[in-house]
Amino acid sequence: MNLFNFTNAISPDALEKFEEETSIRVNVDVFSTPEEMVAKIRAGGAGYDVVNAQDYVVPDLAASDLLMEINALDWPNGENIGEDYRDLYFDEGRKYTTPYQVLYEGIGVNPEVVTGPVNSWADFFATPENAAGIMSVHDGQTLVINAALLAVGSEACTTDAAAYEKVDRLLEGVKPSLKLVSSDGTIDRIAGGEVALSTMYDGAFSRAKAQDPKLEYVFPEEGFMTGYTNWAILASAPNPDNAKIFMNWLLLPENAALNIEFGKYNTPVAGVDEYLEPAGVVAPDAETLQRGIPTVPCGPDVQEQYDKVWTRFKG
Repeated sequence: MNLFNFTNAISPDALEKFEEETSIRVNVDVFSTPEEMVAKIRAGGAGYDVVNAQDYVVPDLAASDLLMEINALDWPNGENIGEDYRDLYFDEGRKYTTPYQVLYEGIGVNPEVVTGPVNSWADFFATPENAAGIMSVHDGQTLVINAALLAVGSEACTTDAAAYEKVDRLLEGVKPSLKLVSSDGTIDRIAGGEVALSTMYDGAFSRAKAQDPKLEYVFPEEGFMTGYTNWAILASAPNPDNAKIFMNWLLLPENAALNIEFGKYNTPVAGVDEYLEPAGVVAPDAETLQRGIPTVPCGPDVQEQYDKVWTRFKG
């Protein structure tokens, strides 16, 4: 079975256990951003069976007939999908996907290095004191542009052209302070001191904090994007039966727990708690979660704006 996954996003122990129990070998290839994954799938897919698809790319992939209908709620382990995760906007009834991780997008900071306040996206993009030259952002246009839109007082997927002009200026202003733009290696860079301020997903930050306990995580005041990663089978999958076995296997709580322990993300799979030790997973409390904003796909005209902003930023 051929898996196309985010970099460093599945437990090696889980893969080893799956192969031992099923005698199915898993070949893994990796990508850094959802946009990179979609581009490669649209270019032919390179023989992949299962892909890790973030929520906001699922509707377009399904509408383009690139995903196989699987009706996961009817699977033997489909009953383990939590009730709150069965009918989400991007895949009602889990027709195309099974759930994997719950994501929160915030800011990782080393407070012993960065002495200026970091409470918001506006603080982040203004380059706090002592942060110049040791900042990083993901190489992902949706994450970065959504954060920048919030920083200028707007919202994700806005149709306000003036907001994108403000984002252009904001991103151009922060560029001299960035050490790099990359979605790979965020954990080791901030834990090892190469950077001291970075956009980070909550699970990646939790893994970094396990290496360096002084690190702090910020759920920005303006709001923060929330989302889900999911497994899906490509319509062109060469090994669809093995792909279904793999995805169904991951819905067993004891197997899902292996990935929580590794990745430090929360899971939509029910019943995992009895298999977990206290894991140091960072998550917003109920009050903070009210600032969470679901990541949804933008319309074509707005997506064109995102593409233009990102091209200018990366140019």
